[in-house]
Amino acid sequence: MRSSFDERIALGAGLWLRESAHCVCFSSPGPLRVAFSALVGGGIRWARHFCNFHVHKNYASDRPAADLESWLGELGHDVSQSVAMMTAVRLEQRVISLEHRAFGALLVAVTAGTGNAVDITTPRLDTPSQNVGTINIQLFLDAHLTDGALINACQSATEAKVRALAACGTRDMSTNTLATGTSTDCLSIAATQRGRPTPYAGSATPLGLAIGQSVFQAVCQALIPSPVPSPVPSRTGPAN
Repeated sequence: MRSSFDERIALGAGLWLRESAHCVCFSSPGPLRVAFSALVGGGIRWARHFCNFHVHKNYASDRPAADLESWLGELGHDVSQSVAMMTAVRLEQRVISLEHRAFGALLVAVTAGTGNAVDITTPRLDTPSQNVGTINIQLFLDAHLTDGALINACQSATEAKVRALAACGTRDMSTNTLATGTSTDCLSIAATQRGRPTPYAGSATPLGLAIGQSVFQAVCQALIPSPVPSPVPSRTGPAN
């Protein structure tokens, strides 16, 4: 990755991508409707700047939100118009994919590490591993989603992430069961709110299917750069 790189992406009115060794940041000329799970900008709100910051693998600050706000300020971004996440994954390993579907453009950006992969369904006596690892997903949709559809889109993206972890054989090192994520995953889904409003973004809709397919491919590529595993398990014996 270059020390600093700017690129305009054709999605909606356009997204500006700024990349460096410290941050992958998307900026929109106007506010996007976003559902976000993180310390800075979390919840359902409007935002213009969407940043994923790199931290050292030994990062252990007791003020992560303040750190994120400081880094946003260094980029010249208004904290009130920003959402921010962090990762110890090297940002040159990020995966960015832009697709054009019937409803409009869809862009997904993923950084993924699984050093602290966990299976949320399995009882455990210990705490999750402190090894480096988190899966951060940034998703941008040129579509008009109600707040309910944004939550539905979060569900679709999460289902696809879990399916990708299974396809890649990622396991909880404590229980040896298939992992469902890491203990520090973050998800951001932003919509341009252009076009006809839709109240759904689940697996029964073209939008939900597009989210699932794109997130699955991007997470697999981030975990295992090549080739991307098939979502259909291969047979180990003769067909019946």
